[in-house]
Amino acid sequence: MKILADAINWFGSLPGPVMMFLLFLVINLVLGVGIQKSIKAAFMYALGLFALSTFAFSVFLATVSEVGNAMVQNLGLTKTIVDFGNGVTPIIMSNPVIIWAIPVGIGINILMLVLKLTKTLNVDLYNIMYFWGSVGVLTYIATKGNFLFAILAMVITGAVTLIVADWNAPHIHEVYPQYKGLSFPYVYNCFYGPIAYVFNKLFDMVPFIRDSKLDANQIKEKMGPIGEPGIMGFFLGIVMGLCAGFGITNSLMVGIKIGAALYFVPLSTKILIEGLNETTTVLTKFAKDKFKDREIYIGLDGVVMSHSPECLAVGLLLIPIALVLSVILPWNNVLPIGMLSVGFILAAGFMPFFKNNMLKGIIFCVVVVICELAMGEIMAPLFTQIAMDSGVAIPWGSVQITNAANFPNLLAWLFKLIAGV
Repeated sequence: MKILADAINWFGSLPGPVMMFLLFLVINLVLGVGIQKSIKAAFMYALGLFALSTFAFSVFLATVSEVGNAMVQNLGLTKTIVDFGNGVTPIIMSNPVIIWAIPVGIGINILMLVLKLTKTLNVDLYNIMYFWGSVGVLTYIATKGNFLFAILAMVITGAVTLIVADWNAPHIHEVYPQYKGLSFPYVYNCFYGPIAYVFNKLFDMVPFIRDSKLDANQIKEKMGPIGEPGIMGFFLGIVMGLCAGFGITNSLMVGIKIGAALYFVPLSTKILIEGLNETTTVLTKFAKDKFKDREIYIGLDGVVMSHSPECLAVGLLLIPIALVLSVILPWNNVLPIGMLSVGFILAAGFMPFFKNNMLKGIIFCVVVVICELAMGEIMAPLFTQIAMDSGVAIPWGSVQITNAANFPNLLAWLFKLIAGV
């Protein structure tokens, strides 16, 4: 058991590009791609993932997080609960229950494939470990150490996530045909897909919203060269920097970073998809040969969908929406610090259902923020307990911490009720 745990911890601690290079190299070799093509395809995927991580996280997320935090300080916002965002990751990952997420995740995925309950072969192992595992950890804490309920919570999370990813996939392929053969069982944003689908039907009942064509192409047509996504990101970044109280120089730097992200993230995704083409082609042929009546998807991190400029722009606009709603909603006690930097990841989960219509996406941000704030409020006691047990200080002058970002986290409260504790 210790050897298995050490192996899982070692693999889970690898940098994302290294982990995925090794994983896709093995998958390609097993599928009979050939050593040279396998190495090239795995390298191109890892290269694309590295570039995407650099511009989506190291540049875009880090810059937006810095600006968002400064805006909160400038506005003097305080709440009794703070959304700690990525700050909860080491707290969750330090719990020993987390090591069971990968074997449970792989096991339930294979079982569902064999029973034809899913089309998705999920290779996004890190997010299986963290997002599926976090539900197990929270359930374990909520039920006072009930290991069985923790495993059941992981199983339910995995099964439902795969089913939702299967349902989302054709809608995503319609908007992004380059993703055909892929699905995105990414717990953080995939559950907003079905909700967005319903709201899209509602939006289409309003002529003004239905007939709007607000996307990157329309903006470019109307505004000319300054309507390019990178240039728009540059100007929006300057405005955000000034609102955060930065000087002209620093605001210009914010604009350059955000503009660079809006320019390079789509290019990074193209490289990543090029690396996947070899694998998806062979896997599709393999599935047709072995499963005559079936289609198999490769399940990837939902961040891959954040390549579109509309998605990145709506993610930026979620920041002021989140701040305003956190202040005006009378029941809210959550300061949405963590949400501010990851709006583009949330947007990646719902923008395909609006065919990248930015007006629909911006309006839907209100729904997303309300859901995130409500979940954050509900989950705060459990996250706070884990933080206190780990000796983590509560930041931003708050009393509790939280991290919404995961609908299945609510299973912890369900199992708490069942356990009667």
